[in-house]
Amino acid sequence: MFMRKVLLSLMLAVFAVGASVAVAQDAPKELRFASLQGSFIDGVNAKMVEEFAKIHPEVTVKVEVLTGDLGTVLAAQAAAGTLADVIFTADLFVVPFAKGGISIDMEPLAKADPNFDLTDVYENMLDLSKVEGKGLYMIPSSYDVVTMYYNKTLFEQAGAPLPTADSTWDDVIASCKTILEKTGAFCFPAGANGGTTKWWATYVPWIVGFGGKILSDDGKTAMLNSPEAIAGLTAYTDIWTKDGVGQPFDFDAGGDCFVVGKCALQFTIPGPMKSIRALDPQPFEWDVEVIPSFAGGKKVTGMGTYGFSVTADAKDPQLAWDFIKGLLSPATQKSITLDYSGMPLLKSLANDPDILALKGPPNNILAFMKNGANGITPTYFPGNCGSLYAGQINTEINDAFDAVIVGGTSVEEAFTTANDNIQACLDSSK
Repeated sequence: MFMRKVLLSLMLAVFAVGASVAVAQDAPKELRFASLQGSFIDGVNAKMVEEFAKIHPEVTVKVEVLTGDLGTVLAAQAAAGTLADVIFTADLFVVPFAKGGISIDMEPLAKADPNFDLTDVYENMLDLSKVEGKGLYMIPSSYDVVTMYYNKTLFEQAGAPLPTADSTWDDVIASCKTILEKTGAFCFPAGANGGTTKWWATYVPWIVGFGGKILSDDGKTAMLNSPEAIAGLTAYTDIWTKDGVGQPFDFDAGGDCFVVGKCALQFTIPGPMKSIRALDPQPFEWDVEVIPSFAGGKKVTGMGTYGFSVTADAKDPQLAWDFIKGLLSPATQKSITLDYSGMPLLKSLANDPDILALKGPPNNILAFMKNGANGITPTYFPGNCGSLYAGQINTEINDAFDAVIVGGTSVEEAFTTANDNIQACLDSSK
């Protein structure tokens, strides 16, 4: 009798365990997706959820809105083990998120996926997703290359030649001088305290265009004080200090200098074309063109974009990958482009008839794509000295620009000081 009760109890226990497993397997799955919110990204978020539902209709996507300082918020979540399965990121966060245990290397997942073709993505954009030249820590969203927007109305009012694909920087600056003289408008936006002037994507190309670099290939030596770097930085800062066609750091344009018509040029990625198109009525005629050339015909511009990553806390990394890869589906990439929110990262969409038929402005929208061949990615600095976006390196360079453009210090003196301070930090971090 006793043995019967024991056997019955064991059978009931096995049945209960089996039933609970079955319930767990049949229970609806949930994937947590943490992203930003706003007109520039809401449509992308929705499209990714839509694409995911096609392959995983059984999974519920819980969309969570990220607010506050992204780095601080996600670092705290990582420490607490509460990161969502998929998170918003951007090129400036790729390295710190990877090293901080926030994001994982998705390259193994991508290579194991028979339905995903990394070779269809522009290589220089994938470089933004690597850490020390390796891995895949972000799926980028758009072919975001810094391209030249220009106010056609101001150029024509001043009688200045319009930019073309063959324009040199000397040509453009000459037109800018004419525009300033005839209309009073500046050319190169700076923003409060010279914000865009100090953006690596605008100043580093001048260093590279003059044959320089900011860091040696082995990552050990800062090179902001090399003759080539000094020559490039001098030509760049001359726009403010010598030619006078750059927006002064203390000049309040009453809004975005380009949008309000007080700057004839804007150097930025494709995304802002949507908001400029939305101005009603359009305050001026505008278009875009590839970046001007340096001596010898060399064209160089910066690039960077936002994207998404699978996190270290993802409950099911494969499921998270299935969600995130939808960002690079032809449907999602095409919808981003047709919404004027970006340009397609897929080579296979380069000649898509719907994209080619997009109505202007900008009429020369393919300049964004053509300009992609000129794009460079931000230099990675080893150690704990920061980056071109933050920390001591960013501060030293910003201070050098202020010293030159606001304080009247020579380029050689200001950037040699910055270089020495950065080098001291690099040496102490070894």
